[in-house]
Amino acid sequence: MTVKKSFLIFITAIIFLISNIQFAAAKNNGSPPPAPTGLTISNISTSSLTLSWSSVYGASGYYVYMASPNDANYTKIATVTSTKLIQSGLTSNTNYWFYVTAYNRYGTSANSIHITAATLPFTVPTTTKKQVLGFTTYYYSGDPSSYNSMAANTSTIDEIATQTYTTDSLGNISGLVPTNQISYANNSGIKTYAMLQNNFDGNIAKSVLENQTNRQKLETNLLNAIKVNGYKGVNVDLEGVFYYDRNYYTTFVQELYNLLTPQGFSVTLSVPAKTIDSTTNTWSGAYDYAVLAKYSDQIAIMTYDEHYPGGTAGPIASISWVENVVKYAITVIPREKIMLGVAAYGYDWSSNGTKAYGINGMYNIAATNSAAVLWDDISKSPYFNYTDTSGIAHSDWFENGQSLGYKLDLVNSYNLNGIAIWRLGLENADYWTSIKTKFNR
Repeated sequence: MTVKKSFLIFITAIIFLISNIQFAAAKNNGSPPPAPTGLTISNISTSSLTLSWSSVYGASGYYVYMASPNDANYTKIATVTSTKLIQSGLTSNTNYWFYVTAYNRYGTSANSIHITAATLPFTVPTTTKKQVLGFTTYYYSGDPSSYNSMAANTSTIDEIATQTYTTDSLGNISGLVPTNQISYANNSGIKTYAMLQNNFDGNIAKSVLENQTNRQKLETNLLNAIKVNGYKGVNVDLEGVFYYDRNYYTTFVQELYNLLTPQGFSVTLSVPAKTIDSTTNTWSGAYDYAVLAKYSDQIAIMTYDEHYPGGTAGPIASISWVENVVKYAITVIPREKIMLGVAAYGYDWSSNGTKAYGINGMYNIAATNSAAVLWDDISKSPYFNYTDTSGIAHSDWFENGQSLGYKLDLVNSYNLNGIAIWRLGLENADYWTSIKTKFNR
């Protein structure tokens, strides 16, 4: 090969390389791509929707952002190379906002337009009747509070659980049996459960649950009690169980279920509320929702006392907290077994301690102290503040018919089985009106 021919080949290669560089520069222009256009939302359901947009020339991919319920505080939810995204796992009847950006090696584009859409509301089948369970008390012989409430609202109540039996460390049970409540309920088509408690004492629970003899003695005593007194089943409300007794508690429920179910009796549970399953949580770690659901007919989740005596003042059950509990629960418990615990009371916090009152009692405190009852729109809760005649400041939060309505909406939208009211005798007329309206009762 001559020198002249080699030189010509070299020049040709240089020209080709320069042309490719110029083409690439013309293609990308050394800068981020323009903002995506044509952003639309389609295929909207109760829990998902589809985002689509036009392809951007020179983009390597796209970032998708979402916010709810307002056009603020966005979170990046996806990085994709296509021009479509199906977003699932959304909450029904909720407003969502979106925008998209394009990116390449030079950077990220400006935002696309912001668009919004609301997921469809969950429609409860008209044949689905939401259940109403009322916890009842019988503090002394002749105590009429819960009985009167049940008698006044018979057509709206499906079940009662009487706060009757307490176990000791050996599995013996004792309690004042409300025969008039049981008799009235059975004659009125209201299902009756005998509640079992342990005085919130983890040591009692430990002694009973960890010892097979004590555990089985408790199970036998419960079976005999419900037979003698005409109950249709039990409601196990053992609280304060140590987290390390988790497997023992589950074993007890399983054994009780296997004992009672073949004889036609129901096993229901009352369990603490939680948003995750932390097995070492001192209050809720002992309760394995997923396994317990297999050995129970119904589970009442106690979604109240978010703020409690001894703690700081605040909502009894803020709507966001309750919904987060529900969102977790439905991942491990069949919806048709979940009863949402709802409160019919409030607390008066002060430096002198905390006192509990029924709904009308809370209104009476406000009236007596010329305190205006206010509404907290974030938690969806009523509250008021006042200073008593001794100069001591009080902070009061409670539940009423209005705040209850938001919880009933959750029962409907998440298609839960119903509600469990603590307790009959504390509620007022507006409370029942809300139930009748939301549940079409």
